Amino acid sequence: LEQASRTTRKKPIILLKSGRSATGQKSAGSHTGALAGISEVARSAFKRAGIIVIDNSDELFPVAETLSSLPPIRNNRVAILADGGGHATIAADNLTDLGVEIPRLSEETQARLREILPDAASVPNPVDVAGGTDADPSVFAQCAQIILDDPNVGGMLLVGLFGGYGIRFAESLTFMEEDAAHQMGKMVKKSGKPIVIHSLFASAQPHALDLARHYGIPVYDSLDIACKCVAVLADYGRHLKAVYTQRSFKMQWGAQADPDIEATIQAARDEGRRVLLEPEAKRLLASHRAADAADRLARDADEAVVAAEAMAGPVVMKIVSPDILHKSEAGGVRLNVSGAEAVREGFAEIVAAARRYAPEADIRGVLVSPMAPSGVEVIVGTRYDDQFGPVIMFGIGGILVEILKDVAFRVLPFDATEARSMIEEIRSTAILNGVRGQAPATSRPSSACC
Repeated sequence: LEQASRTTRKKPIILLKSGRSATGQKSAGSHTGALAGISEVARSAFKRAGIIVIDNSDELFPVAETLSSLPPIRNNRVAILADGGGHATIAADNLTDLGVEIPRLSEETQARLREILPDAASVPNPVDVAGGTDADPSVFAQCAQIILDDPNVGGMLLVGLFGGYGIRFAESLTFMEEDAAHQMGKMVKKSGKPIVIHSLFASAQPHALDLARHYGIPVYDSLDIACKCVAVLADYGRHLKAVYTQRSFKMQWGAQADPDIEATIQAARDEGRRVLLEPEAKRLLASHRAADAADRLARDADEAVVAAEAMAGPVVMKIVSPDILHKSEAGGVRLNVSGAEAVREGFAEIVAAARRYAPEADIRGVLVSPMAPSGVEVIVGTRYDDQFGPVIMFGIGGILVEILKDVAFRVLPFDATEARSMIEEIRSTAILNGVRGQAPATSRPSSACC
């Protein structure tokens, strides 16, 4: 991975990864036994190193051809130029599913397109020429030039019948298509913005498409493959941009000296524990300047009342036991507890429920914390992956975390740029950014963890 990170700054690497199924893993094990199966962790590690992962074998060589002949897309924004609304819409759907943006063209760009296209044409993006190329397919080149001039566009996908006008309609149109191919080839070299062509006539090998290939413009008869090739150009462009804007590879932890932390960890090991108790874990996080709530561990009801009164507001109460990790399942959590009597009752109920759940459990007490205000719960976790070492996870948290599974992974170490990309990667980013009048989520101490 370290070597791949250095290599992909200069040349792309493409990986066709086998072993995703149980049978495939068994087969992979009989040969190399390495990386049998591509987990989300593996995919994240490859992406981090700039490796383009391909899932389908028929995409491998088209993707290699595209990356070897065209410049990357620098801004993840692509325009679609088509001679039919149907395949324009399919292309837009495919690219969107692959994470490529289809931006609205500028008003100036749209006005220039309207000057050369019929009134029925659609010009916001995708651009549907609506018959505007039937009599003169060289109009494709004029449209391509206008589109690539738009600073909001990083590349273009041409879809439809290009290359086949001379075959399907009139032989006299052949020369116009060849002229358009010449012009588009020169545009790519001049603008540094790639063009990929999908043509229903690619298998007929018309000279116009041969000319496009001569200029390094790949041509495919599969719209799915053409879209995939555009997407990997955008992926590689994003990687290069991240590489050269990254200021520091390693996270700066800034831990404060705390001799008690090592003693706490050693004590847990001496007890044969593989996990820290919540108060212990929070002390560890606090030593690394993570926001933390003012928790207090109460060993009896009187201590719980004193702790709650010191917090001047509703509290959350949670069982603390090395034998009960999932507190909610054990009935070991009470939220929004107010008043001395309610705290006493809560303490007794929590301990009783824990005893019923695990009669032999070692109960250390009840953790009393200020009740956090309403907001969006997130989860941050780490584990040691057998193949890639330390891994960090981020996603939407709460009691539904294992059901929603809306999480992103990264191999450590990482920096603030990667941290931001993890937040933007999950499906629920819009919730964190604020929806339906809610303010954007900001970090604050968690006291309602289950």
